[in-house]
Amino acid sequence: MRLFVIGCNHRSAAVEVRERIAFDEAGVARALAMFRESFPDAECVLVSTCNRIELYVALPAAGQPRIAEAISFIGDCHGIDASQFAAGIYAHENVEAVRHLYRVVSSLDSMVVGETQILGQVKGAFEAARMAGTAGRVLSDLFQRAFRVAKNVHATGITAGRLSVGSTAVDLARQIFSHFGDKTVMMVGAGKMGEVTLAHVLDTQPGRLWITNRTQTRAESLAEHVRQRHGRTAEVIPYAEWIDRLAETDILISSTGSREPILTAEQFKPIPKRRGYRPILLIDIAVPRDIDPDVARDESVFLYNIDDLQAVTEANLAQRRVAVGRSQEIIEAAVHEYMRGQERQQLQPLVSALRRRFHEVGEQELERVMPKLSAACQRDRELIQQMLHRVVQKLLHTPLHQLNQHVENGAANVYADTLRVLFDLKDESPNGDTGKPIGEKSQPRV
Repeated sequence: MRLFVIGCNHRSAAVEVRERIAFDEAGVARALAMFRESFPDAECVLVSTCNRIELYVALPAAGQPRIAEAISFIGDCHGIDASQFAAGIYAHENVEAVRHLYRVVSSLDSMVVGETQILGQVKGAFEAARMAGTAGRVLSDLFQRAFRVAKNVHATGITAGRLSVGSTAVDLARQIFSHFGDKTVMMVGAGKMGEVTLAHVLDTQPGRLWITNRTQTRAESLAEHVRQRHGRTAEVIPYAEWIDRLAETDILISSTGSREPILTAEQFKPIPKRRGYRPILLIDIAVPRDIDPDVARDESVFLYNIDDLQAVTEANLAQRRVAVGRSQEIIEAAVHEYMRGQERQQLQPLVSALRRRFHEVGEQELERVMPKLSAACQRDRELIQQMLHRVVQKLLHTPLHQLNQHVENGAANVYADTLRVLFDLKDESPNGDTGKPIGEKSQPRV
């Protein structure tokens, strides 16, 4: 079995690239269905967030897709040629793929190290793959292990403090404004990212809070949530009016799921003059971007997209060096454990073949000698057979124990090849495999 991941993130590709191949929820469902039809022998999980798009694949060693085919598959899902985004794609295979996944779910690969949203997002992606039938035994085991690793990493304290994209956006706002009591904040989008960001916005105690969304009932639901949980009043603005209300807005945080910009330079053009050219902060945390970059041409406009938040997070990273170091140790230990488990599983056919060979020799000798024994000895056939089994088990104990030990140091394959040669083990079919760990005793054959 072979494992690999392809993808891009905030470090490998600019937002202009990521937004072209991002998947919304419906897009993920369509892609998983396409993958299942195109590559029925392979497993996959598709992760798509504001900062990364990744496809995890498990397949037989000689199966499809290959890495190049998987990259092309992403392009096919969006109707674009892979050459338009391939330069920003990274690929990791086998042990490196396992390590990458563990780092992702543990937030060590996130823009904001220690943020916890990515774990929920990957869990959602895995569940979507499971429901679509593309997450089989291999990826189910791997992702469940990854979630346990993330839990252990979070216990190091790496998640302490303001560590989400939403909180980092608010930190950016604090660099522009010294106080918020007289500021009007408008939130465009009532999805999960907007809700999380809004919780941090409320910590600044803004003078007014406006919420708008294309579907007004969702905006109203979020406003009610704010009232019940935070004791604050949030006014719901009709979506058709939100651009006009920018003249009274000091901070705009936009996080919709639109495929096209919801604020163009032409739409924004009259706003600065109406504001008397007072500063306005526009934080665009959506992918694809909600705000046309040309909006920032006016000197009174401060526009930041998801990639711009990276600079704000650098200071936070320095405070978490110790936790990051401990987290990396946890991940490396988990990677080692997973890969050793895979090696043991791959060696099971060899172990079964070796057991069969020894037991076959014992049974052959038993059949050869039994006719020569007296009638009294014939009645003790089962006792003799059990004795042969114990002899075989004792002879097997040392080589299987050594093989198990060398799995731990990564040298098992050398010893496995030696056993194949010494005992002429050509047939290592899993048929007849006991499924027991290396070195575990089988029951006597009777």
